[in-house]
Amino acid sequence: MNKSLSFILACVAVWAVANTATAQTAEPTSKPNYQLFLMGDEMALCSSMAWTHCSDTDWLDGTQMRTDRYINLTDNYVTPLLDDDLWPVHRRKARDDVKMAIEILYERMRSDVVPERSFQEEFTRRATRHLYDSLSEREWNLIVDHLEMPAPQGKTDQARIKLTKVAAKRDIVQAFLQQADLVRGGDDMPRIAIAAVGARDPLTAAQPFMSAFESLGAQVRWLPIDAAVNTAQRTGKCADLDTLREQELGTWKRARVFPELHKQQLAFCQDKLEGPRIVDWADAVFMVGNDANLVRKAMLDPMSQPTDLMTSIYLKMRANKLVVGATSDAMNAMTARSMVASGSSAEALRAGVIAGEAPPFGCEKDNTCPRNMNSESATYHPLGGVGLFASASLDGQFSELGRHGRLLRVAATTNTPLAVGVDTRTALAINVLTGAFEVLGERGVFFGLGAQQTDNAVAATFHYLVAGASGRFSDNNVVDMKLASGDDVVLEEPTTQFLNNRGMVDSLRLLCQQRNSFNLLQKDFRLMVVGDEATKRVKAGGECQVTDARIGITWQPDTW
Repeated sequence: MNKSLSFILACVAVWAVANTATAQTAEPTSKPNYQLFLMGDEMALCSSMAWTHCSDTDWLDGTQMRTDRYINLTDNYVTPLLDDDLWPVHRRKARDDVKMAIEILYERMRSDVVPERSFQEEFTRRATRHLYDSLSEREWNLIVDHLEMPAPQGKTDQARIKLTKVAAKRDIVQAFLQQADLVRGGDDMPRIAIAAVGARDPLTAAQPFMSAFESLGAQVRWLPIDAAVNTAQRTGKCADLDTLREQELGTWKRARVFPELHKQQLAFCQDKLEGPRIVDWADAVFMVGNDANLVRKAMLDPMSQPTDLMTSIYLKMRANKLVVGATSDAMNAMTARSMVASGSSAEALRAGVIAGEAPPFGCEKDNTCPRNMNSESATYHPLGGVGLFASASLDGQFSELGRHGRLLRVAATTNTPLAVGVDTRTALAINVLTGAFEVLGERGVFFGLGAQQTDNAVAATFHYLVAGASGRFSDNNVVDMKLASGDDVVLEEPTTQFLNNRGMVDSLRLLCQQRNSFNLLQKDFRLMVVGDEATKRVKAGGECQVTDARIGITWQPDTW
């Protein structure tokens, strides 16, 4: 029998049941019920710049709000983009092709200024499509950032929570605001600080969330910390902030595009006490973004020690006077355990996980991948994230991107007893003082316990709970679980693709149909799930919740 398959079967046969001893429940706190919201979703809301997320667009008004980024195709914008300093020698041919492509697009559109959407649509058509496909993410961002015109003065990206198509997102935002309101505890509306610490372009990313909470009646302030500001403060180079954005964030010309926001961020940079003052003012901090590494760089120093700002957030949250929320992969950085940074499950199973910085997306296109890595390489930070959640390693956008393999690989490699993955349209609300938690939104949360591995396989005990379920973290375990019940049905067509899609949780429904096991195959990979008489199964929301089942994933390219 193949060694990897034997390993999985052994883990299936000899599976350590999680410790079910119940610790004494801490005395309830007066406010709030949950101090930490882990949101597996990017939480893209209906806004004037993201109107595709809106159920109605009649409210859009280009005279009053920002509705698009605008691209300038004149020489004043194009010539700086083509500077040799921005393009390594081995990519000068690509640079010359970009110059030619812009000339072609100018002839097609017959306009000096075009919306970014139109620019991208034209770039991906006909003669220029091959060039678009050959560009790395860094190169595409370089192009768009250099060609972007200043944002219209007085116009912002305005959000409409009630018009956001996905009801679960609305519910999660409301639940977060309710906990902040418990902190405030008076007649005043809660105070929310928005920090786009995990976003490549924080000046753009913060605006819709500020508008969203304002529309719900909250008092809102921008907390303008990011990786570039942190570096500038530590090195005394606030005057070089726009240049540091290029190095730390991969954004260009932000001072030109957002002159007023740049001035605000510059003033914040020059006053190191302003960050803690904003935290002292706030009832909640909402962290936005899709890059866990950027969160670390914004909130920690190069020795992985918390900044004064991060320390103030931690202490106030532990005093039960602050609620913290984090979206998408920025959520990963909330952990004090090993932090999942990047990569696919397939690559994690093929090559293992690597302790180090995430490789640039699409790095193979411009030869910027670190040695022995590619754009799919699975990486983690062994020293963890910002330390707000001590119980487990974390991963967002979980089932939808089939991230079971990469999360369990990190847990097994680092001997982390517990790993938690949060689906999109879902949030895990946690009381960090008592360990109590509740699943909110629409989908579910995966809890992997005791992950083990061989060279090309990984296995673990797991639970999968959906919205409405609750429980408690205790001693590297999950206890006191109460499964949800409900009739809301997930409408997406089921799939068996488990490396990059929802195949694993879709197939869990078989366990709720009196099956005790199932196998899925995708390319050279196999997923096995097994339950027995100790496995609890409850249908809810069109999904199957399970506790104390087992999962194994293996890569066997020469077997089938």
